[in-house]
Formats: sequence, C-alpha cells, structure tokens
Amino acid sequence: MQVRIFPRPEPRMRATRLTLLTAVTALAALSQSAQATSGWYLNAAGTGWSDASFVSSLNVAGAGFIEQAFSWQSLGFAFEEHGAYQIVGAPTSSHDLTVSYNITGEVGLLSNGFTGGVIDLYSDSVFDFGSTNGSYGANNGTHIASFAVTGGQIDPLTRLVGLQANLVGGSMASGYFFDVAGNDLSDRGGISLSMGVQSTIIDPTGTHIVSELACEQAGFTGAGCNGRPYRASFLNLGWSTVQDTGVATLNIPALSQPVTAVPEPTTALMMLTGLLGLAARQRFNKG
Repeated sequence: MQVRIFPRPEPRMRATRLTLLTAVTALAALSQSAQATSGWYLNAAGTGWSDASFVSSLNVAGAGFIEQAFSWQSLGFAFEEHGAYQIVGAPTSSHDLTVSYNITGEVGLLSNGFTGGVIDLYSDSVFDFGSTNGSYGANNGTHIASFAVTGGQIDPLTRLVGLQANLVGGSMASGYFFDVAGNDLSDRGGISLSMGVQSTIIDPTGTHIVSELACEQAGFTGAGCNGRPYRASFLNLGWSTVQDTGVATLNIPALSQPVTAVPEPTTALMMLTGLLGLAARQRFNKG
C-alpha cells in the first residue's frame, strides 16, 4: 500500500509561511478582545498536561476536491470542498494530528466567502495520512475536536483563503488541549479557530486524492469515480483537485472575560493578501 505524505514546504516558502502566521496571529488578536494570543499547550497523545508541549500556531498541509456550479445569487460560483490536512511538525513523535473537512461557500461579484462546513480534528498513532485507510488516512484516528465554519474570505485570483470557525460545544476531548496555566480546554466555551491557507490546483496523478476525497468522501460520480479516468484540467469549471499549505491557531477566551464579536472576514483577507504581497516582493528583490 502506498502512503503519500505531503512534505514540509521547501525553504523558499518560508517567507510565505511566516506572513500567513503573522496574519493569522493578527486576526486572532483582533477577533476577540478577551483572547489569549500567547499560545496554548498541546498533547497529541491525549495523556494530559504533564506531557503537553507549548505551541502558538500549527502548520497544515493537505489536499482537497472542489465541486462548483454557477450561482445566480452570487453572480459567480457556489462550491463545496471535501479534503484532509495533516499537522506538519506536530510537537510529538507518538501521534499524528489530522483533519477531515467539508466546507461550502460562494465566489462571485455579489458574494464571496464561506456559507458553512465542519472541520474535524483527529489524533492518530498509525501515521497513515494520505493512504486508503479511513478517508485518506485522515479520519481513522481518535476524534478530538470539531469546529463549525462561521465565516472567512476567498481571493479567487491568488487562491488565498482566510477562515474562521467556532468550536462545537462538547466536541473537544479532554487531555489534549490546555491553556498556559495548565487548565484543560475541553470544558471551555468560546474557543475558535483561525486559519490562513494558500491553495494550488494540482494534477492528482500518483495520489489517492480522487479515490479517497472525491469518490469516497465527496460522493462524486464523475470521471475518476465511474470507471472513466480522471483528467486534471486547470480550465475545468465543474471540479478540481487542490493542494493546500497554511497556518492555523486557536483563539482562547480568558476564564473571567466575555467573548466579543468577530471582525469582518474581509479584514483577515486584506491582512493575508497584503503580507503575502510583501513576502513576494522581498523574494523578488533577493532574486
């Protein structure tokens, strides 16, 4: 059985990763005035506070399958994406952290952003991400949290995405996430997820993306799932396969303070786009 794991981005992508991290951190700081933005503790094995490691953000990498159709409501396209991420460089060698997601949204002249979706996080001791186990090896571990997508913004030209999601009440397992004081976050309300992602259309040949994410997870019945070969095309307006890299962070309210409103998602996109533009300019100047 072939297991395909997406590698860490190459060193030349470091500037992009840092700008994504800066933008996500800024979004987290703006989104809720009572947020603890200094980081949190994570134990991917779920064995408690004593074995947890401090993190301020998590690098993600993975793949997705997108179906889209024309939408009069947005004067553009409505889409649904199914996919899977792996936490790259998770602070443990005993367990992998993986993500299985399903999101919907619109990109057009009248509407641009996300309309819903769920992001599920898993802890897995098998390290089989990218395989045919479960769905792409992403959802066959221990389920440790779910987040409901609440908003975000998409730049269709740069394929840059800023996303916000709230923790589903009661979905966080104990023993995995802790605040800086060592308190287990499983019973903490108001936790949210901020994520910045750069998406690239790819040819999925040599991977299990079509069979696992398109056919199995999305229930797609077109080419690649009906006996006919899947043919990747960058001009296909009906569906596409993508590879994503990005940064995610948790926004954690303080114990004694209320949660305030999340800012407009356009703000997040402006920060992400502007900072990536600066990074691109720096790389151009160095070249």
